[in-house]
Amino acid sequence: MNIHPLRQLLLNVGLGFAVAMLLLLGVIALAISQMAEVNQQLEKVVAVNNVKTRIATRMRDTLRDRAILMHDIVVSIDPWEKDALFQQFLSYGERYAKDRTQLIEMQESQWEKEVMSKLDDITRINSPVMFEVVSQALDQNNYGALTLLQEQAIPLQNRLVEALDELTQLQREANEMALRKAYDAYQSTRNFILVLGALAAVLAVIVAYAVSRRVASQTRLIETEKLKFQTLFESNSDAVVIMDDRGFIDCNPATLEMFRIDTTEEFLRTPITDLGASVQEGNEAALPYAMRHIEHARKNGHAFMEWMGRRMDGSLFPSEIGLHAMNLGGRPVIQAIMRDISERKENERALKEAHDQALSAARAKSEFIANVSHEIRTPLHGIMGMADLLIREPLTGIQRDYAQTLRQSAQGLRTVINDILDFSKLEAGKLQLESIPFSPQEVLQNVIDLFRPRMIEKSLDLVLDISPDLHVPIRGDPTRLRQILLNLLDNAIKFTERGSIHVRARQLDQNAYRIEVQDEGVGIPLEIQPKIFNAFSQADTSTTRLFGGTGLGLTICRQLVELMHGKIGLKSPPDGTSSGTLFWIELPFDKVPSDALSARPSPPTLKLFKGRVLIAEDNPVNQKVLTYQLGALGLETGIASTGREACERAANENWDLILMDWQMPEMDGFEATRHIRKMNGKSGQIPIIALSAQSGDDFRQRCHAAGMNDYLSKPYEEIALTSLLAKWLPARETGATAPLNLAKIAGNKPADSKQMREIGRVFEETTEALIDKLQSAFDSRDSLAGKRESHCLRGSAAAISADDLFKLATALETAFEHSDWKEAETLLDDTQAEYLRLRQYLHLHDQDN
Repeated sequence: MNIHPLRQLLLNVGLGFAVAMLLLLGVIALAISQMAEVNQQLEKVVAVNNVKTRIATRMRDTLRDRAILMHDIVVSIDPWEKDALFQQFLSYGERYAKDRTQLIEMQESQWEKEVMSKLDDITRINSPVMFEVVSQALDQNNYGALTLLQEQAIPLQNRLVEALDELTQLQREANEMALRKAYDAYQSTRNFILVLGALAAVLAVIVAYAVSRRVASQTRLIETEKLKFQTLFESNSDAVVIMDDRGFIDCNPATLEMFRIDTTEEFLRTPITDLGASVQEGNEAALPYAMRHIEHARKNGHAFMEWMGRRMDGSLFPSEIGLHAMNLGGRPVIQAIMRDISERKENERALKEAHDQALSAARAKSEFIANVSHEIRTPLHGIMGMADLLIREPLTGIQRDYAQTLRQSAQGLRTVINDILDFSKLEAGKLQLESIPFSPQEVLQNVIDLFRPRMIEKSLDLVLDISPDLHVPIRGDPTRLRQILLNLLDNAIKFTERGSIHVRARQLDQNAYRIEVQDEGVGIPLEIQPKIFNAFSQADTSTTRLFGGTGLGLTICRQLVELMHGKIGLKSPPDGTSSGTLFWIELPFDKVPSDALSARPSPPTLKLFKGRVLIAEDNPVNQKVLTYQLGALGLETGIASTGREACERAANENWDLILMDWQMPEMDGFEATRHIRKMNGKSGQIPIIALSAQSGDDFRQRCHAAGMNDYLSKPYEEIALTSLLAKWLPARETGATAPLNLAKIAGNKPADSKQMREIGRVFEETTEALIDKLQSAFDSRDSLAGKRESHCLRGSAAAISADDLFKLATALETAFEHSDWKEAETLLDDTQAEYLRLRQYLHLHDQDN
């Protein structure tokens, strides 16, 4: 709480005099207390000494009376008189003994004790003599008694009297000493009072001096503050207004300039309502709005408000006002400091406009990326689908190589698109992680198997160091972990021309794992390493030209790792001397029970389904791809090129499944789905799967909200379509068997995922090349080459327990041996079809595990 300087001064003066008065009162009280204490001690000493003196005097008188009484006994001749005098003599002895006992109890000083001891010694000598004198006198031996009295008893009696006189003298001296002490105490007290009085006087002088200096200082301070206030008041660029309960008291020149008023008197006469807009912030009337804030300032010391001011020419301007309660000349007032904030408001408006424009640009960018992605994905889906269908056909070796190159290029383009979309989602904070049980060892092994052909092609060695701890199931997002590992391993292979790729994985603690990917490639310069995880960053500009890529891979890895609450880093070179780079990630995962993965469905053993599928798709290429793909899976199909046509065919025909594109003429897929769901009977319950080039959780939620049952993003792998159909359609009862004899593979035990993956890897690396060679031998009518390659294929089929492929290879070997080209052509087509069925089965089995 602030105190006015004058009040502070008065408080200091009063406090100083109060201290001086308290000191004087304390001195007086202390003196009175000490003098009272001295008087009490003196009274006590005098009273005790007086009692002692009376007792000693009475004892001396008793001794003299006894001496006279003994003399009377000695000179008396009357036996009766002697007996009476003797009795009186005994009473004097008792009185003397009583006084002596009382005096002993009251003795205090060592001198008194010495005198009493002397008195006792003389009494012990004198008592027998006195009784001997009395005894002889009673026996009528007056002469002997008188002689003994004069020679011994009286001298001893005189010595006792002298001792008592000495004791009496001690009491007198004690009284005199007590008086001297009292006087000394009085003198000390008087001197002490004089000293304290002098100190009080000095203190009073000091207080008076301090007060005078304080008065002068406060006066100067008041004048300085007054001058400072006046200077600030007059020169302040902000408007300053002083007001009390009755209205305005004063204002500074800036106020007149702000409101464009000529004189202070004119301003003081202006009502508050004329200085602002009639309606203020929050649509509140001006007067109650202002009074509410003024009352708040009076109660709490300060308040703040925004005020739309009005100048005398009627123009409005925004302002902010700080209200402060204060005392001016001993009366409470409110000081209002007002600032024109027109420029700040304009800046805020411009900033908000810029922010809105940035948001609009960001939305436009996102929409552009989404639209471009959609426009690219749609034809890309047709390319990949047609490439898959083409690979199934009987082709020459060079034709098959063309088709596979076409598909690989399409897959590369899809990877670029997915990177751009993932980066856009991560930047917008819209990418959400999955949380499901999975095996980290299987994810890692799947990624490694995917890159084995590339490493074999580049003659790179693969060195694995995978801890057994990674076999324990964990909970997390296996798809995003796979994406991170794909990026790291792809970079390692891409930038390594010779040498080895090292993959290490181990558990750090209970819930943390570390995976390292180390290559022996070109390495990363030190100056590039700090920004290698930034968007569009590569070691140099030639990297993109030489190796391709968007420069987003490591950025996406970093953002995914951070989204998983993990860490990512690199070291190049790994050991400080050799070339290459080591990338590492550390991720936290919660372990789950070992049986958490046991509930996953087993892979389908058949590739054929039964049912009728309506394809709601306006793109002719996609219509053709889906028709061929579904037909190959044993399904009947129908086409609807618009959403309206899809509704009509769903209402009038029997369908087991609808594949619904969401962008179609006349009616989009969402609206068509909502119409179908309103239909009665079986038509309203048909499973509907969304097929779209759009992707993301938001789009998936829109699909479910519209009533769709599932979702598949284009472009998709054929194996993904097969897996999705397996969820919604029954398998065709054809008696077909799996292309592999699983019982023979595992020794009558279930084949595990690792074993099946290894079979698939060997199959991919050997069988496809053999079929290409067989096609070349057939085209050139080379019987020996055809027989040789058929025999190799027969051995490969036997090795992996592909019984149907084994039979076809055996028959094909015989056909080549006899140069039966018509039979060889038929068998070669069947062999290629069985090869595709076997590859599809292995891919499906690997994905579901």
